[in-house]
Amino acid sequence: MATSPRRPLEPLVAVMGSTGTGKSDLAVDLALRFNGEIINADAMQMYKGLPIITNQISPEEQRGVPHHLLAMVDHHEPTWTVQNFAAEARKVIQGIRSRGKLPVVVGGTHYYVNSLLFEDSVIRERQIGDDDDAAWKADEKTSVEFPILDAPTDVMLERLREVDPVMGARWHPTERRRIRRSLEIYLMTGKRASDIYAEQQLSRLSSKDVGGPWEALMFWVYSKPDVLHDRLNRRVDKMLERGLMAEVKALHEESGETANRTKGVWQSIGFKQLEPFLRAEGDADSSPETVEKLKNAGMEEMRIATRQYARAQLKWIRGKTVPVLKEHDALRYLYLLDSSDADQFSADVLQPAADICRRFLQGEDMVKPCELSDTAREVLGPFEDSAPRPVLRHKTCDACHMTVLESEWGKHVNGRRHRRILKHKSRTALVLVEDAEAGVQGVTHDHVTNQLNSRPPSVDLGGLP
Repeated sequence: MATSPRRPLEPLVAVMGSTGTGKSDLAVDLALRFNGEIINADAMQMYKGLPIITNQISPEEQRGVPHHLLAMVDHHEPTWTVQNFAAEARKVIQGIRSRGKLPVVVGGTHYYVNSLLFEDSVIRERQIGDDDDAAWKADEKTSVEFPILDAPTDVMLERLREVDPVMGARWHPTERRRIRRSLEIYLMTGKRASDIYAEQQLSRLSSKDVGGPWEALMFWVYSKPDVLHDRLNRRVDKMLERGLMAEVKALHEESGETANRTKGVWQSIGFKQLEPFLRAEGDADSSPETVEKLKNAGMEEMRIATRQYARAQLKWIRGKTVPVLKEHDALRYLYLLDSSDADQFSADVLQPAADICRRFLQGEDMVKPCELSDTAREVLGPFEDSAPRPVLRHKTCDACHMTVLESEWGKHVNGRRHRRILKHKSRTALVLVEDAEAGVQGVTHDHVTNQLNSRPPSVDLGGLP
């Protein structure tokens, strides 16, 4: 339920959105206008010595505004988890407030941002173990302790369905990471993930009336997909002009054979895509034509990966951030700013954001998010009226070896393909028996033999093939 506006006692401004939309420029502008300092919430930009491949804001672009958690982690150090980030970021925010300044969080690693907006957005280590300093992650330690976490996905899913049927029914057999995560929670804690999430949900609902008021203002910097597509392509080309290749080469030479390339800075867009080119360049047997071809292919793959990442960031906001904001009755504090027209960035993004932020900090009435622009109405409108998304559950058809949504189960068992498979099985079987779900199904030769041996010789078997 909406309440009268009030001046926030501990305000926090968060700037989120897809890569290439202008988040950093907006954050700097807000910090300059409202005496703020910036906390970086981009996992890759935390690494130092790699400003190009991680797209770090330059010192000139920072315009004298203090930036925290930016270019401060060596890429040889252990990978930060969301718990590491949240703990450190909260310390930084406390320090900024102690100086009488406004903390402004900006970044595209949206689960980092969520960890600051919603304190219950992650299962903390103290909830799942005795070691408060340990990082919650699926790493070598858990794999050694619980070998099933390295088993094939179907084996993990079968085990998950045994120990936590609710989560087992939620995930599709192809969702290995989610299946592994749910099973790992059970193995590490002895509690079902479904129970933990249910407790968190209950805690959220029960704390709405007793918790403090919402004091975060959020800006979603958004560019229309076709515009962003071209912008990201051009940005990759500019990265090449700024010295991308030298940076990737240096990283490639340092990586060696022992680096875990599934974590940390090794996952930054550009390193993986350009490695085939770098290996060929160092191979005396590779022709110049082959090297050039691999370079061009790597750059194109980098463009594709950048666009895919932008879509994934957009999907996260829609599917993760917005629903939880609705749970906290805080969707009215999320403002979408359309940065599609780069020439109108000040008029479309900077100026309206400044006015909204001023009103927020002063406790004045603010414009409704959907009334800010046509794009805001188009993107945010459906979220205001939509009901909570139902949990999707799955069922597996043993006859067809397929997994389908529970809501589609009736359609599946009555479908032509399913009935054709059952018919085929019935023809190749020696005895027909009724299937509990639909149609008929065959049984084995051993079953028929046992049935025949148990019957008197006078039984009529004329109906058998």
